[in-house]
Amino acid sequence: MEVLKIVQEHLPKDQPAKVTKISLKVGKLTAIVPDSFKFCMEIISKDTPAEDAQILIEEVPLTVECQDCKTVSDLEEPVFICPNCGGNNLALISGRELFVESIEVEEGKGD
Repeated sequence: MEVLKIVQEHLPKDQPAKVTKISLKVGKLTAIVPDSFKFCMEIISKDTPAEDAQILIEEVPLTVECQDCKTVSDLEEPVFICPNCGGNNLALISGRELFVESIEVEEGKGD
């Protein structure tokens, strides 16, 4: 619902607009399932300018830096062990993101 709220807040105020595409960046640690998210957006966007908008989701990898050996790695699973030295003193670089990267609209097509 927050994503829909952000989209609606960024639509032109002075003229109707129809949202055609919403691009999101979603970190691997958010545990968002793209198909489930798209289904939920379909339901909550009904009768809004975002109804039938294409939802594009770019997954941001879980990236860490080992504070011991300074190796930067992408982890496939949330097992916080350095693949280089086996240490567990890791700093999170990316993987918790969830933001609207872009919104595409057709002006003059709003409800």
